[in-house]
Amino acid sequence: MGLFDRFRKPKHTVPQSPAPPSLEQLCYDVAYFILPQYAFNDLSKITDLCLKSPDAAGPYFFVMACLRRNIEPNVEDAKKLRWDHGNFDEGAEYFVLQYPTPPPLDLTGSPGRIKEVRDGLPRYVLAPHFSAVIVMEGQGAEYFVLGQAPMGGGTTLRTIRRDGANCNLGPGPKPELPLFLEAIRKPHQPIAATIGPRITPES
Repeated sequence: MGLFDRFRKPKHTVPQSPAPPSLEQLCYDVAYFILPQYAFNDLSKITDLCLKSPDAAGPYFFVMACLRRNIEPNVEDAKKLRWDHGNFDEGAEYFVLQYPTPPPLDLTGSPGRIKEVRDGLPRYVLAPHFSAVIVMEGQGAEYFVLGQAPMGGGTTLRTIRRDGANCNLGPGPKPELPLFLEAIRKPHQPIAATIGPRITPES
């Protein structure tokens, strides 16, 4: 059965929300809810897909985000998520998921809008640019996300830990793959005041 075959059923059997989530929201779901669970609990799924079926790897996790929201995936949107794989000189292996470029977002001078983002309202999404799973043999995985910053039009670098803690590592680089790779190969200390809620499958 193909990746999208599970959705080939009469439309009336698929519950539809009044306002379907945007592409940016679904990418956010992949970055912060879907991929961390695989990185820490089913790492071989990521590595096998990326190494053996790279063209299907991005769409697979997009479909998982759609299943989480019980919506039908857009095939063309799913194809916009692409993986990159390589090795650092230090011997670590990286698997990076690149998301489609989101619309610009800068909430500077808009405290009401910033509050909406913090409250999780769907109007504004701090969309991800990249997710990275770093694998060191015998040491498990580390997980990073480069996403939009709420102010200034820049980026924020975050890490999600095995225990689900979502940690802000401060301002990130421009959303370009070489700069992101350079940023995540360095040791980091989370900014204690901005450790977010723990990520759980039910979040």
